[in-house]
Amino acid sequence: MLSHFKLGAKFTIVLFAVFLVGICMSGLMLSNVLQQKAQAQIVSRGTALMQTMNSVREYTNVQVRPVIEADLQPDEFSPETVPSYAASKVFEILKKNPEFADLNYRDALPNPTNIKHLPDSFESTIVSRFEQEPTTQELSGYRQVPGQGLMFYTAKPLLLKKDSCLRCHSTPAAAPKAMLAIYGDKHGFDWKLNSIIGAQFVYVQAEEVFRNARQALIMTLGIFVGTFAIAILLINLLLKPTVVSPIRQLAKVSRHLSAGTTEDQTDLDPQKLAQVAKRKDELGQLATLFQTMVREVIAREQQLRQQIKTLRIEIDEKRRAKEVAEITDSDYFQELQEKAKNFRDQQS
Repeated sequence: MLSHFKLGAKFTIVLFAVFLVGICMSGLMLSNVLQQKAQAQIVSRGTALMQTMNSVREYTNVQVRPVIEADLQPDEFSPETVPSYAASKVFEILKKNPEFADLNYRDALPNPTNIKHLPDSFESTIVSRFEQEPTTQELSGYRQVPGQGLMFYTAKPLLLKKDSCLRCHSTPAAAPKAMLAIYGDKHGFDWKLNSIIGAQFVYVQAEEVFRNARQALIMTLGIFVGTFAIAILLINLLLKPTVVSPIRQLAKVSRHLSAGTTEDQTDLDPQKLAQVAKRKDELGQLATLFQTMVREVIAREQQLRQQIKTLRIEIDEKRRAKEVAEITDSDYFQELQEKAKNFRDQQS
């Protein structure tokens, strides 16, 4: 296909093909890198929040709860002693910071004391999986949340490990009356020790992160495209005087050599050919060879023309001698000579 194009067009097509392949390959690699970086950023934020909430739960359970319960009567209840309550309240304060507005944390329990912790269908599936796979310590992935878009979730099982929790969650009769007055006696009971009672969920807004990654990809590719376009333009501008024009000049010389019209140099520019011959590269060597060939061909042509001219003169002289001989040998010419002789004799 390229054989139908001129040299400059071929260079442009080849450079454009290299540019296109380079852009596609670099785009794919960059997209993969940015995607991985965005996902790593999302996972990192989710992990940090999960560790923070677990630290709050642990601190509440170990440090806060004993202090508060020491001053409570058997029927009294303080929500601040509940790890889930403390974690939720801390997250509410954290959520007010614009830097953490894309995060969400919640405990999802099929049988919660506070019904706001009831899981949705997706979270129920995750909790069921933790119940069926006790060795699974963490699950993560993406889900579409209505009104929030694509979210990355991290889930960990909530395991009931402490006997003290059964004081409030074994039976309504054993629970503090103050707690029943707040939450009622319909939910949050019959929990079993060392059983999975639900799961912790951390959600990170992924759509914005991936959108930023796509914008970074588009901007970077735009820089690549601009750079390659300028490079192609500069290469074309440099190739024309340094490669294309000299080759074009050598092609003209080749046509004249093949046609045998080297003496007619109206279409040639000896100065341009001489400039190319001054170069030290392969084109300069080729131009020098062409100069030598042109000089030799011109010399041979001139010698041949001189030989032809000499031969023509000899042929003309022989032709004239033959014609004269033919005339003098003719009867008519002999008769004229005889009459001329007789006329001279009579005059004398």
